[in-house]
Parts: sequence; C-alpha cells; structure tokens
Amino acid sequence: MQENNLQQWLKSACQEVGKGKLPSYIPLLAKADPQAIAIAIQKVNGEHLMAGDTALTFPLMSVIKPFLLFYLLETKGVDQVFQLVDREASSEPFNTIPEGKPKNPMINSGAIALSSLLDSCEILQNWLNQRSGTNLILDLEILASVRSVANRRNLAIAEQLKTLGIIANPSQALAVYEEICCLRGNVQDLAKIGTLLVDTQQSPNIPIVLEIMTQCGMYESSSEFAQNIGVPSKSSISGALLSIIPDQASISCYSPALDEIGNSVSGLFLIRQIKNYVLGLGREAH
Repeated sequence: MQENNLQQWLKSACQEVGKGKLPSYIPLLAKADPQAIAIAIQKVNGEHLMAGDTALTFPLMSVIKPFLLFYLLETKGVDQVFQLVDREASSEPFNTIPEGKPKNPMINSGAIALSSLLDSCEILQNWLNQRSGTNLILDLEILASVRSVANRRNLAIAEQLKTLGIIANPSQALAVYEEICCLRGNVQDLAKIGTLLVDTQQSPNIPIVLEIMTQCGMYESSSEFAQNIGVPSKSSISGALLSIIPDQASISCYSPALDEIGNSVSGLFLIRQIKNYVLGLGREAH
C-alpha cells in the first residue's frame, strides 16, 4: 500500500461527506468542520502512512472504550471486569438505559460500569501515552460541552447502574467516563494506541478485546459490519474510527459527518477500500 493509494481514497471519501450529518446534541461536536478528514495506518513493524488533515486533533469519545476494557483486563483481571458487564452483542442504541447487567463494554452503560473501576482519567491517559508514545490530553472545553447538555442520558444510565447494584458511586463513575471520552489526539495518536491491540501474542486479553470490538464496536450496525468488513473496529460520535487488522496494522480515520447510527460515513468508506485492497493483494499472491 502506497501513500498515493491513500490520497486517492481520501479524495473519493470526501464525496461521501454529504451523506452524513454532524451530531447535534453535544454543542462543540456540532461545530466541527464536516469537510475535515484524515487517516493513519500504523503497521506492527513500525512503518506508517498518513494522509489528509493529520495534524487536526479531536476528542476520542467512544473510541476510547476498547482501551478502557484492555487496561482493566490487564490490571484488574477477567473475572472482575466481567462481573460488571457481559460480552454479548446488542442491537439496542448505544445510550440505552439498561434493565440489567450491561450487555457489553462498547455501549455507554457498559463503559460507565467499567469506569467505576478506574480511580481517575489520568491513570488511563498516562498508561496509554507511556505505552504508545502519544500525547493524549484532556480537552476541558469538550468536557464542559458534554456536561452542558440539559438532558444527560448518561446521568440516568449511571443512576440506573447504582439502582441495579452494579456500581456504588454513579457520580464518580460518570465523571471518569466523561473525562476519558474527552481525551484528545490526532489520527496518528489513535493509530499508535491502536497498535497496543494489534499483536495478539502480546497478551491473552487482546483477542478478548478484538472479539468484543468485532461483535459490538459499531453500534447497532455491528453485526452487518462484521459480516461485510470483518475487521475489529470501534467508532465514535466525534467521527473517529479505529480498525485493527490483527498482527498487521492499526488503522485510524477521522471525519465528523455521521450516518444515522453514529458511524463516520467517510471512515466507513475508507476502511472498506483498505479491506478490499488487502483482499486483492491476497488473491494476487495466490
């Protein structure tokens, strides 16, 4: 894969922007430039490719969820993590108020439950920066914008988790969750932290995270995405999209115009092109 491939795909992806819309319910996200677009590919051997507005930074939002899961699996263990959350696919919207144990760590209820195991945002932030050589920072402006929303659905989710006996301190869990979602970086930062999940031999927890990403990472379209693309991925309402090609590379995209489910329309286009390209190379090799 060459840089000119990326440049060509990026031009085509720009045509997809009109099919999406900026999210309206978080004020600062609604002010993003809908034409902004970037992609970074970080290979396991250290090689990398980038194209587009690669210096542009954005809040990670939900794309942080696989890393919250991975950190807690590494530090707390499988049993403690899955006492709080299941690992089942869900066709419900990502912000559904749970009636019982959250279905998986990629929906808000699951991530808020897991955030109750994290003492502070800084712990995850520092762990990711130190392990991947990034400089993720907490974006206080976007955090204030998130907390300015009148009807905070996540507040209701956190209170319900307490009612269900899953967490003890909903305000602390929600505060940590909102902060980790407001960590900010560029596409190269996202691709670099993505490499923590590429080498499946590095930790027995990596295949667990990748399986959950495959089944649950793309909101209600996860099942269709898994069938059509089949690459472990996580999307975000900020327009960030991370995909992992196990044992090969981490791919990150940013384009803030979203489809009706909440996935970046241009990001989806780019991941599809890369997957088709990789498949084409495989056929040529045979």
